[in-house]
Amino acid sequence: MVYSSVVFLFYFLPLLLAGYYLLPGTRLKNIFLFLASMLFYAWGEGKLLILLLGIGASAWFFSFLIAKTKLKKLFIYIAVITFILVLVYYKYLGFLISNFIPSNVGGLSGIKFIMPIGVSFFIFQAISYVLDVFRKNKRFEKNPMYVVLYITMFPQLISGPLVRYHEMESQLKSRTFDFERFIEGIKRFIIGLAKKVLIANPLGLLVGQIMDTEIKFLGPSVAWIGIIAFTLQLYFDFSGYTDMAIGVGKMLGFDLPENFNFPYISRSISEFWRRWHITLSGWLRDYIFMPLSLNLRRWRNAGVFIALMITFTLCGIWHNPGWNFLIWGAIHGFFLGLEQLFLGKYLAKLKAFSIFYLLFIIITSFVFVRTTDLQQAFCYLGVMFSPAGSIALGPESFLANQHIALIILGIICCIPWHKIVVFKTKYLVKMMGVVSLLFLMIIFLLSTMAITSETYNPFLYFKF
Repeated sequence: MVYSSVVFLFYFLPLLLAGYYLLPGTRLKNIFLFLASMLFYAWGEGKLLILLLGIGASAWFFSFLIAKTKLKKLFIYIAVITFILVLVYYKYLGFLISNFIPSNVGGLSGIKFIMPIGVSFFIFQAISYVLDVFRKNKRFEKNPMYVVLYITMFPQLISGPLVRYHEMESQLKSRTFDFERFIEGIKRFIIGLAKKVLIANPLGLLVGQIMDTEIKFLGPSVAWIGIIAFTLQLYFDFSGYTDMAIGVGKMLGFDLPENFNFPYISRSISEFWRRWHITLSGWLRDYIFMPLSLNLRRWRNAGVFIALMITFTLCGIWHNPGWNFLIWGAIHGFFLGLEQLFLGKYLAKLKAFSIFYLLFIIITSFVFVRTTDLQQAFCYLGVMFSPAGSIALGPESFLANQHIALIILGIICCIPWHKIVVFKTKYLVKMMGVVSLLFLMIIFLLSTMAITSETYNPFLYFKF
C-alpha cells in the first residue's frame, strides 16, 4: 500500500484515525497501531509479513541476551551477523550468484529471489537497537511489544526515516492528542502528496521518455535535460514520501525525525549528505564510519579517506545491489574523502564554484542510479559530453511547455524561500496564513484528481 493511492487516502487513513482515537489509553492505541501496520505491510507483501515480525521479535530477544547475560560480545556478534545474513539473502544473494557464481553450477542462476519492500530499513533499525543496547547508549527495553512496534510501525516502515529507539521510546509509552500537531501533520501530508503526484510523477514520465530512448537518438542537450529531470524527480519522490510519513506520524501523535533539508543548495558533498537522507547519513556515521575511522586512526588522513570510501561504497549497494550503485556510492565517498583532506577549505572560499561543483557531481553521478547497467550508464554519460549525432533528436521532440514549466517549478521548490522571504508585519503574516490554507486546499484537490486519473504512481525508493 502506498500513501498516494485511493485505498490509503480514502479508506485506510480515515478508518485508522477513527479507530485510533476512539480507543482510550496508549496501550490500546499501540495494539491498534500494530494491527494496522500489519495490514499495511501485508497489503503488498503478504506472506513476507512473518519476516517483518521475526526481525522485530529477534531484535528484542537479542537485546535481552545482550543485557541479561555475561556473553554480551558473543550475542552482539550473533545478532548483527544474523541480521546482515537475512539482508544479504533477500537483497543481495541474486546479485552475488549472477556475478560471482558460474552459470552452470547447480542451477543457481535460475533461482528467483524476492526482495521484501523496506527490508533495508527495518533491518537497519533492528541493528541500531541491539548495538545501542550493547553500547549502553540505550537501556534494555523489558516489554517486547514496544520494540516490535518500533520496528513495524507503518509510517516509517517502508522507506524511513530511519528512527533510533531512543527517539521513539517516550512517544511509544505515553502520548496525548495535540490538535496543533494533528493539523501540522495534515499540512505536512498534503505537501508531501503534492510533491509526489504533482511534481515527481509527471517528471518521471518525461525522464522515461528521454532516458529509455535508444542512445543514438539522444543529443547532449536532451541527455542533460533527462538527467536533470531525474535529479528533481528523485528528490521530490523521496522527500514527498518522507513528508507524508512525518505527517501521518504527527496525526498519530509521533514526531519522526526530519530526513531532508533542501539538499540541492549545498556547496559540498559533505554538506549534501547532511541535508539528503539525514537519518541514513547519521546511521552510516555512527555504525560504520566511526568504528572504521577509529580502527584506521593510525593512518591519520589516509585512514579517514579509506573509511569514507568504504562507508559510501556500502551506502551505494545498500540502496540497490548492482555495480551501478556501487560506483555511485564510491564516487560520493571519493569526493567526501577529498573534501576531508584538502578540497573542503577551497570550496568554502569559492562559493560560486562550490555550487556548480556540487550540482555537477550530484547530477552526473545520478546517471548510475537511473540507468540499468554500466554499459548504459557510460553510453549515456558519453552522449552528455559529446557533440550531437546526425540522427539525434532535439529537445522539441520530448519537451512540451508543461515540461519546461514543471522543471522550473521543481527548481524553485528546491530553494528554501520561507527562510529568505520574511514577513515582518502582523497583517502580512495573517494574510499569508489564509493564502497558505487556500494553497493547501487547492494542491490537495489537484493531487486527489491526479491520483484517481493517472496510472503512473511508483515510489522510487521502494526498490532501494
